[in-house]
Amino acid sequence: MDLMMYWSQRLDSHKFIKRNIQILGDATIADWKNFMRDLCLEYFIRYPIAISGVDHVVEIDESAWTKRKYSRGRLVGTRWVFGGVDRDTREGFVVLIDRRDSATLILLIHQFILPGTIIHSDVWRAYYSINNHTHGPERYIHHTVNHSLNFVDPTTLVHTQNIENLWMVAKMKEKN
Repeated sequence: MDLMMYWSQRLDSHKFIKRNIQILGDATIADWKNFMRDLCLEYFIRYPIAISGVDHVVEIDESAWTKRKYSRGRLVGTRWVFGGVDRDTREGFVVLIDRRDSATLILLIHQFILPGTIIHSDVWRAYYSINNHTHGPERYIHHTVNHSLNFVDPTTLVHTQNIENLWMVAKMKEKN
């Protein structure tokens, strides 16, 4: 049980575990950490959450994650992710996606964001149909910011800084 508690609190460095739990093998520690990640993944696949609701703002965005061979040199793969963050509760979701088209993203928005939510996004064309009548005209309130002009819309104050920050932090952690 101690292992699970330490992992959930991010006290799971190999050095920490070797000192406090007396597990000496690096392979055993790596296997245990992979098991914990798989367990969490399985839970969220079985019980997906929907975030936000009336009067909440969720920022959405998609991001490319690339890898370089041996951490330098040429790119060897690009993965796309889509996610959203509630500004107030800080709840969120991130999913791997194969396509960034409207059909894919709207389906994920409906799956992970409750009706009545205010959605802030950039002006990516796939988001244009969020307020489309086929999806219910009052399902969401959608506001956009044009990043080619500014990061925060000077008139409406719409921005996506929180989800952009999530991508930055996650990519920094992946590099370490």
